[in-house]
Amino acid sequence: MAHTNRRSAVPSHRRVSLWCSSMVLGLGIWAMHFIGMQAMSLPVAVSYDVLGTLLSILPGMIAAWLALWSLQTTHPSNLQVASSGVWVGLGIAAMHYSGIAAMQLEAPLYFHIPQFLLSLFLGLLFAIAAFAAHRWIYQHGLENLHWSWRLLPPSLMTVAMASMHYVSMHAMRFVLPTDQAHNMLHTAGLASNQTLSLAIAAMTGVVFLILGLANALLRYRDLWQALAARDARLNAMVDTSANGVITINEQGLVQDFNPAAERMFGYTKHEVIGRNISMLMPSPLAEQHDAHLLKHLGKPDKAITVNGREVLGKHKDGRHIPLQLAIGKASTPSGTLFVGYLQDISERKRTDAQLRIAASVFQHVREGVAIVDAHHNISDVNPAFLRLMEKSREDCIGKALEALYEEADIPPDMSKLWQTVATQQYWQNEIMFTRSNGTVWIQRLSISPVLNELKRPHHFIAVISDVSERPGLEAMLSHADLHDSATGLPSQKLFMDRLSNGLLTAKRKSSHVGVMVVKTIAHQTPSMQPGSPDHTGALRLIAQLLQQQLRSTDTLARFGDDQLALLLPGIKDPASFRALVQRLGQSINTSHVSYSKFAIDEIRLGYTCTLQSKGSASELMALALDDLVPLRTPSKPLMQ
Repeated sequence: MAHTNRRSAVPSHRRVSLWCSSMVLGLGIWAMHFIGMQAMSLPVAVSYDVLGTLLSILPGMIAAWLALWSLQTTHPSNLQVASSGVWVGLGIAAMHYSGIAAMQLEAPLYFHIPQFLLSLFLGLLFAIAAFAAHRWIYQHGLENLHWSWRLLPPSLMTVAMASMHYVSMHAMRFVLPTDQAHNMLHTAGLASNQTLSLAIAAMTGVVFLILGLANALLRYRDLWQALAARDARLNAMVDTSANGVITINEQGLVQDFNPAAERMFGYTKHEVIGRNISMLMPSPLAEQHDAHLLKHLGKPDKAITVNGREVLGKHKDGRHIPLQLAIGKASTPSGTLFVGYLQDISERKRTDAQLRIAASVFQHVREGVAIVDAHHNISDVNPAFLRLMEKSREDCIGKALEALYEEADIPPDMSKLWQTVATQQYWQNEIMFTRSNGTVWIQRLSISPVLNELKRPHHFIAVISDVSERPGLEAMLSHADLHDSATGLPSQKLFMDRLSNGLLTAKRKSSHVGVMVVKTIAHQTPSMQPGSPDHTGALRLIAQLLQQQLRSTDTLARFGDDQLALLLPGIKDPASFRALVQRLGQSINTSHVSYSKFAIDEIRLGYTCTLQSKGSASELMALALDDLVPLRTPSKPLMQ
């Protein structure tokens, strides 16, 4: 009783079970003692004190409670086993001698000391042995031992009680007068009070029955609560599962249908329960299902071979759903149940298709594509990348991306490259190479990161394309699209295209390019807003003055409503560049043109070149616009 209910999940059940088992053991000790006493013939008349007799039950029960309480752990130690045996042994002795103390005798009584000590020793020894045998049996598992081994612990406990009792009774000595002893020894027979013995046995049996029923009730409640908790856990797992769970019986009728299955098939639970599972299958699977089911009926050991197989399900609206199916079966008193676990793999199928398309694009796209890991090492490249870079796969895989651009005529600044990718999520530039045959080709390199769920890059995609033979804007667009209609000058779009080409040419020829910006500041009146006819006339006049100083008038463009931009190629050194800018500024200042009729308040000039800063065409123009300084005002024709 104590071992069975020790594992109860309810603390109150464990406490009641401990008291019941303690009462069973304590009452067993008490009943053995008094039935044994009734079986003895004594040379004196005996009567019993009722209160003392009843109180003698307590030592055995208390000792039993202490012993079983110390064994509440699942794996009791040797000390706990020994202490439990000592408690029970002392309890047997305390009950025995308190019971004898409740006897009312007509003659003095004393005990033979050696036999008295022997009774104590035997009680302790066999009680400890009983608890040790109990632990040994449950450690090795009852199912692994013959049934006769289960009788060992109660047999040893019986020997502990009987040996202590009868050795103690053998140690009893009565002091009687000679004539009284002679008469009693001859007149007292071996008659015993069988009625009292039967009464004690019956009372003990009734109490044992009541305690056994109470223990069985507690055990039943524990099993019922454990079953209810297990069902609740199972229901919670099934109801919250992301996969569909469907249970059917031997006839293929649906017994359970969880919420995930409802979402998967579009049916509610009440629409499916009691109907054949084939309603969820497309033809011809629906017609074949009952035949497959019959193969497993009556064959609990027959393995189900469809586990992990991809099948098709039929939604309520008629569309087919790709599913991954696993099936389990269980034998129950009402027959075999089959449980299907379904996972909707529609998204995975779409992803696989997209991956196949992406892999095909990766292999056949004309642009070179390299996948770069977080450490900037190349993990994969497509054939176009190898063709454009004139490298083998072994030359690229596992190598740093920077290593591939060490042979570039002007390699990119990789430290700034990765910093730009980290801050702006994109980087692009054009790089010039000299091929093995001596020809020059221009590569456009673009890098963008692939972010994880924490918005941190775990890979980078590098895309390269050959722009050496790209057609210019002038070949693609008409003259009207690329020139300002008011001044006839090239537009901002054409100027930036020429500036980009000029930068690449300068890199190839190891020369430098400069840009200059002229900006006019007019009265802020409605008639003189930037872009007005009078303002445009001022820009046209300044353009004519500048064109007189230029070799090629195509290098001058209108860069906005109130700005002109000049492309100055062939720069050799900073001094010559400054001299050229001063000469162009003087052509504006020293002219005899009056700007007052155009209401121009101020003219500003900005300039920069690749000698001073490196960068793209847009970066050079931004530097020139940021460095505008006054050149001319109406009151001061020349600003030094």
